[in-house]
Amino acid sequence: MFRPGLFLISLLLGFSAQAAVWSDVNAWSPAYENRFAEWVRTEWRTDFFSRKTLPNGQNNPYYGLRVDCADTVYSMRIVFAYENRLPFVAQDPTSSGKTLSNKMSRWDSKSEIERVRNFLVFIYQTMSTRSLPNDTYPIAISRDTVRSGALILTTKKNHHSWTIKEILSIGVPHLVYNSVVGATSGFGLQERQSWPNPEWVFEGDFSPAGHAGLRGWRPASHINKPVWEVPGYSEEQYRVPLNKWNRYVQGRLALRQETDNQMISRLLKMSCVGFTERIPSVNEGLAYIKKNSRCMDYATYDTYSTPNRDRRVYDDLMSLRRAYREILHINGGNQLSAEIVAQLNKIFPAIQQSAANEARMMTAQGGVSSASVCVTEYLPGRRIDLAEFKRRMFAGLISNNPHETAEYRWGEARGPSQRARSCQSWDAWSPDLKD
Repeated sequence: MFRPGLFLISLLLGFSAQAAVWSDVNAWSPAYENRFAEWVRTEWRTDFFSRKTLPNGQNNPYYGLRVDCADTVYSMRIVFAYENRLPFVAQDPTSSGKTLSNKMSRWDSKSEIERVRNFLVFIYQTMSTRSLPNDTYPIAISRDTVRSGALILTTKKNHHSWTIKEILSIGVPHLVYNSVVGATSGFGLQERQSWPNPEWVFEGDFSPAGHAGLRGWRPASHINKPVWEVPGYSEEQYRVPLNKWNRYVQGRLALRQETDNQMISRLLKMSCVGFTERIPSVNEGLAYIKKNSRCMDYATYDTYSTPNRDRRVYDDLMSLRRAYREILHINGGNQLSAEIVAQLNKIFPAIQQSAANEARMMTAQGGVSSASVCVTEYLPGRRIDLAEFKRRMFAGLISNNPHETAEYRWGEARGPSQRARSCQSWDAWSPDLKD
């Protein structure tokens, strides 16, 4: 027998399920948080958005999404929530006291995966590093909390973030992230295995009010509430002296110690990654000015300039230099391989001097040798190694100004050029050789 009441209820339930981005039938719990951490450790890869097919041969539903640093962080949480039928709730940064969630119904005429992709793009357009403090909280320094799925956030001044894919046994994070994207950026993410410079992470406000540092995801019930009410809230990381922050945190999280060779190899790799990843970023800026002769506005300049990227490369080189000096002081470098010593001495030919003195003493490297590291073609037909790039950077030749041509961007000539002087610039960076 036909029952109109039951039919109406069924119709409404079907419409409701269709209207949501996805239906959440599960609830976040410690078990699901553990599953989230394991999923990030095993599945959160640099090709997450760039691979067209999955290992099982199916099409990648997230292929082609273009993300910046905050987008990467939000994507990590949203995708897992969707694939496990969990809720995703975030504070709406455009409306006080409101939230954004998977229950939004603006795409109910589309298929489920189309709704998910539209929701992700909507979040990318709405959220940023400025909204992340509303949806996360500072965590204690332990392997139970600083683990896969957590994140690192900088202060507002440097507006950057990283997802933590894993904490390695040596107490160092494997970070997956992305930088500001341009019109021709690819879909791949970036990665590094080292702590970022805490002076840059916490620049301008080394306190809970600066929102920087190690953070975890707030439960939905604590969105739009004071952050100190979140279970697990901790200010431990703000009580560590800034100049000892990396060493302290790594010591708390380490299960074993690195050998000297392992540490130097890791730091060399990070410096090389930063140097080589600079190339496509600079090329995007060069391609832009080739087609657009006018001075850039702030938004365009911010897209194609590289002050934060260049500072991170500099920080990595300084971390490598400090590590080498410390090893020489402790044991004379007798645990380092001869190959690594030769590589380090090419990059830091006056290691016993201050960085400023070394920069003044260092001359052009004269091409590639057997001791060269990270030999790279940075412009068509032009190759340098990490030692020569370091020389140019420490000498203040490398330019992060996107109004400059290739010669100035890569330190073949000292700027600013006439073009750069005639256009407004913002957030210029140059190395401060303190030690």
